[in-house]
Amino acid sequence: MTEPLFLEIESPQGDAGYYVQSLWFARSTTDGEIWLPSDAGSGIVFLKRGNAKVDDKPIMQPYDIQKHSLQSKKFTYSNEMMLFGIRFQPAGYSQLEALNHPLTQIDKLSCISKQVTRCNNLLDFKKALAPYFDFTFSRDHIADFTHAFIQRLAERQTLMDALDETPLSQRQLERHIKQQCGITPKHLARIYRVRKAMTAIKMDTSKSMTQIALECGYCDQSHFTREFRGIMRITPAKYRRCLVSRC
Repeated sequence: MTEPLFLEIESPQGDAGYYVQSLWFARSTTDGEIWLPSDAGSGIVFLKRGNAKVDDKPIMQPYDIQKHSLQSKKFTYSNEMMLFGIRFQPAGYSQLEALNHPLTQIDKLSCISKQVTRCNNLLDFKKALAPYFDFTFSRDHIADFTHAFIQRLAERQTLMDALDETPLSQRQLERHIKQQCGITPKHLARIYRVRKAMTAIKMDTSKSMTQIALECGYCDQSHFTREFRGIMRITPAKYRRCLVSRC
């Protein structure tokens, strides 16, 4: 699978990083296709030039809001495509929407999309976003619990450990996670465990799948394969072959 794609990514610091996972810019040199791994996040993309699709659905202009990523998605693009994006933390967009932040307001997104027509790189995009990038307002304490829970999963904690360390009842947390992330805590934990397995496969392509399965908390290799395919849409073995073919 060819990937003639130039990509710039930057993770914001401070208050912005609480809600925004990354800002990015992509430019293609030929037609191509890549697979985007699931991270339970959402995003807003601004297509300046060319054509692009996510799971065969065209990215719309002047901007397109991408829903929570619950499975790996196929991203296809045309020659000379130019695309800018904001990637939110798993609950980031919903929390900003509840606070009526400018990045969730239609009129502000329309203004940003007009400025994007003059952008040619990530630095230009950051300058266009600057007037709308104030995150110094007060946060809802429930959002803090959700964020802390997600961080624990990202740090490779088990679902039960992450639940035990959150000062909310399991039912309360499930309701808030479902509302803010669009999925249950259990589904969120599945995504992060698969991402842990992806890292393990990348780190050592000689390690057996059975060993990786056990290290990542799966009861056996068949369970690992089912879970991995359910999130990534390919088997662990095929994912490994794709990594090796790129070397």
